[in-house]
Amino acid sequence: MSTSFATTSSASRFLASRFFAAILTLLSLAMATRSVEATELSYYLPQDVTYAPEIPLPSATLGYEVGDWHVRHDQLVAYLQTLAAASPRIRIEETGRTHEGRPLLLLTVTSPDNLGRLDEIRTRHAQLTDPEHSDAVDISDLPVVCYLGYSIHGNEASGSNAALLVAYYLAAAQGEEIESILRDTVILLDPALNPDGLARFGEWANTYRGQEPVGDPDSRERDEAWPGGRTNHYWFDLNRDWLLAVHPESQARLVTYQRWKPNLLGDFHETSSRHTFFFQPGVPSRKNPLTPQRNVELTQRLASYHARALDAAGSLYFTEEVYDDYYYGKGSTYPDINGGIGILFEQATTSGQTIDLEQGERDFPFTIRNQFLVSLSTLRGARDLRTDLLSYQRSFYQDAWHGAPSSGWIFGDATDRTRTATLVELLLRHGIDVYRAAHGGDVEGTRYEPGSTFVVPRKQAQARLLEAMMETRTSFPDSVFYDVSTWTMPLAMGLPYASVSNARDWMGDKVETAPIPAGQVRVTDRGSLPVAFAFEWGEYLAPRALLELEREGIWARVATRPFAAQTAQGRTSFDFGTIVIPCGIQKATAAALWEAMDRIAQEDGVDVHAIVTGLTPAGIDLGSPSLRPVNPPSIAMLVGDGVSSTTAGTIWHLLDHKFGQPVSLLTLQPLSGAQLRRYTHLILPDGGYDRLGEAGKESLRRWVEEGGVLILVGSATTWAIDAGLIPGERRQDPMALVESPKPPRPYGQYGATQSARRISGAILWARLDRTHPLGFGFPRPRIAVFRDSRIFLSPDANPYGNVVQCTEAPLASGYVPSGDLPLIAGSASLMARREGRGAVISMVDEPDFRGFWYGTNKLFMNAVCFGAIIDRTGE
Repeated sequence: MSTSFATTSSASRFLASRFFAAILTLLSLAMATRSVEATELSYYLPQDVTYAPEIPLPSATLGYEVGDWHVRHDQLVAYLQTLAAASPRIRIEETGRTHEGRPLLLLTVTSPDNLGRLDEIRTRHAQLTDPEHSDAVDISDLPVVCYLGYSIHGNEASGSNAALLVAYYLAAAQGEEIESILRDTVILLDPALNPDGLARFGEWANTYRGQEPVGDPDSRERDEAWPGGRTNHYWFDLNRDWLLAVHPESQARLVTYQRWKPNLLGDFHETSSRHTFFFQPGVPSRKNPLTPQRNVELTQRLASYHARALDAAGSLYFTEEVYDDYYYGKGSTYPDINGGIGILFEQATTSGQTIDLEQGERDFPFTIRNQFLVSLSTLRGARDLRTDLLSYQRSFYQDAWHGAPSSGWIFGDATDRTRTATLVELLLRHGIDVYRAAHGGDVEGTRYEPGSTFVVPRKQAQARLLEAMMETRTSFPDSVFYDVSTWTMPLAMGLPYASVSNARDWMGDKVETAPIPAGQVRVTDRGSLPVAFAFEWGEYLAPRALLELEREGIWARVATRPFAAQTAQGRTSFDFGTIVIPCGIQKATAAALWEAMDRIAQEDGVDVHAIVTGLTPAGIDLGSPSLRPVNPPSIAMLVGDGVSSTTAGTIWHLLDHKFGQPVSLLTLQPLSGAQLRRYTHLILPDGGYDRLGEAGKESLRRWVEEGGVLILVGSATTWAIDAGLIPGERRQDPMALVESPKPPRPYGQYGATQSARRISGAILWARLDRTHPLGFGFPRPRIAVFRDSRIFLSPDANPYGNVVQCTEAPLASGYVPSGDLPLIAGSASLMARREGRGAVISMVDEPDFRGFWYGTNKLFMNAVCFGAIIDRTGE
C-alpha cells in the first residue's frame, strides 16, 4: 500500500507540475511581446470558422495589421464605410458630429433578413418598454438588441482598435455560430464614442512609437502631454455625460439609445497597467437601490461567458472589486435604469505599444484581443439569454409602472425660462413624459406660475429613471463611491421644485419639444429711441446678451440697487443687476441699437424694456452713480501641468460654448507683468501653481493691485492662501490635530476607510447675498452648490465679502462623512475682496460641475461681468 501510495503521489506531483508549467507557458505567451508575424489577423480571430473573401480586411484600408499602430479616427471611418458597402449585414449611418467636426458613426449589424425589416423589429422592441401594451408583444422570435460602445475615453484605445476586428468578424465570418448570432440579435456598434480624444491620443502614441518596442513605463510614449486624450474637445469625461447630455457626442448617442432601448450594452475601457482585466458585476454593496436585483443576477450569468472566453485565451481577470454601479451617468450604468444590462470592461493598459510589468510584458495587440474576445462573449451571452433579457426588460417597465404612485413633481422659474426649458429638454432626451401645468398655485411656500411651470408624473414608463433624476438621498448602504453620490436635476438647474400628491390635478398639455423661449422688445413705438433700454439679469443668457453688446461697442451700465422706471408699458420694477443701455451716449446709430435689442431678445431670451424718462418714480435715477459702467472683459486662464483639465475644461466650455466669450489659454509658467497687462481677468482653475515661482506670484499681486480681477476655483484658492496672496483660514477637525495613540485597525480595511473620507459629490445648501455684484440675478437667497472636495474655509474676516456661505444644516443630498458636516456648516463657498484697484474672487465650489450645474453658472459670469465693480468694504 505504501508503495502504491508513493507511486500515485509521484504521478500526481508530476501531472500537477506539467499542469502548472502549461499554465505558466500560456500566461507568458499571452503576456509576451510577440514578433510581427504574431499580429497577423489569425492572432485575434477564431480559427474554427471561415471568412468571406469578398469582405475587405482592415489592413487593406489601414496599410498595416490591427495593433501594429494606433488607428486614427479617419482610418477607422474609412474602413467601416468600406466594410458597410461590401456587406449585406451592415447598415452604417452618421448620427452626429463632435465639437471638432468628426463624424459619429453607428453600425447596425444583423442578418440581411432582419435588416430588411429593421423598422418592424424596432417598433416591436419599443412596445416591449410600454407597460400598458407590452404583454401583447410576442418575444419568441424577437431579436435581442446589443449596443457595443468603444473607447469613450480616447486614450483607452484598445477598444476602438478592437472595434475594427469585431466589425470585420460580424461581416465576414461564416457558419452556424455567426448565423445564429445575427439571426437572434440586432447589434448597434459604436466604434468610437469619443473621436476627438481618440484622435488626440492616437497621434501622440504613433508619434513616439519607435521601430523597436520600448516597454519603459517612463518613456514619453506613455507620458501624454496635458490634457491627454481621455477627454473630448473641451476636456470633459464623456463617460460621466450619459445622464447629463451636455455634449453633442452624448446627445447623438442618446437619440440612438432611446430609439432602441438596448437589452445589453458593452462599455469598453482600459484601467491601470497594474491590473489585469475587469468585467462586471461590480462591488455588490454599491449597487444603486433603484436597480432591480434581477439585473445583478443576469449580469452574473453573463459573466460566465466572459470568463470562459478569457480562460481559453489564458488572460487573467477579476470581478466585484473597485468598480460600482451607483451613478447612472456612465455607459455601464445608464442601461441599468433603462431596463437593460450594462457591462463594464476594463482592460489593463499599455498606454502605447508595449509596457514592462513587474512580471513580464504586455503589448497592445494583447489588449485588443481581450477586448475582441469579450465583445464576442457579450454577443454569445445575449443570444443564449435572449428571452431572459427581453422578459426582464418587459417586467422592468411593468413593475415600475404598476408600482408608481399618483404623485409627481412640479418645477419651473418665471424669472428664468432658459434654465426651466433646459431641464425640460433634458427630461425629454431620456424619454420622460413632461406636461405643462394646467394652472398655477402655491406649494410649500413657493408660487408656481402656469406659464412657466411643468409637471412630471411618477406614473409613467420611465418612472425609475425619473426617480433617479429627481430624488434627494442622504443615507446609503455603503460609504464608498466610484463616482458622485447625487445628481438631483432641479437642484442642479437652480429651479424651485416640489412634490405634489396627485400629478393629474396639475397636468395640462403634453410637451413634445422644449425650445429656449425668445424674449421681447417691449415697445409700442419705434419712431424714435427711448431714453434707455433695460433688461433684467435673471435670465440665464443675460450675460451673453451683455457681452455681445459690449463687443459691438454699445455701452452699458449695471444697476447696483433696485429701482422702478417709467417704460412703454407703464411703471416697471427692476432688480439688482439690471442692465441699462443709455441711448443718448451711444456712438451706434438708432438702427443699429434697435437691431441689437431685437437680436438679444430673440437669441438670448431677455425682455428688453424701453425707459422713457431718466427720472424714476422709485429708487435710483438713470444718472445715478449706483448705475456703474461695465466694460468688455479680456480673459485668460492658466492651463497645463498641475491644473485640473476637467475643471479648466468646464470653465472654457462655459465661457466659450455657452456664453460666446473668448478666453486665452495660457500655459502655466512664470508670468510677467507685461504678459498680464493685456487681460482684465485671469482664471486659476482647480490645481497647484507653485510653478509660477516667487517672481510670478509677485507679478500676479501687482497685476491685481493695478486693476486685474483674479478668479480662483477649488484648490487654487487654498494655494493662494498658502502662497500668501490672500488671507484665509482652513477649517480642520479638532480631533485630527490631537496627537495621541490611535487604536489598531485591520490592514485590509485601509483602502475602504480612506475612500469613505472623500466627498466625491454632494449637494449643499448655501446662503447668497443678492445685494453683492456676484449675487446679482438670483431671485432667492438660498441656492444649491455642488461640493466634490474636502476644502473647508472659514468665512472672510470682512463680513461683506462672504457672497455665498453654507448654511448651518448644509446637506441637501449625497454622502458627506459625518465628521465633515460641522466643518461645512457656516463655511465659505464664495468670497470676494477688493485688492488695490483690482479684486480677488475665491470659489471653493466649482461653478459649473460637469457642465450641468446651471444653477451656479451665474456666480461665475457675475465674476466676469461685474468683478471689476466690487467696492472696498470692511469694518
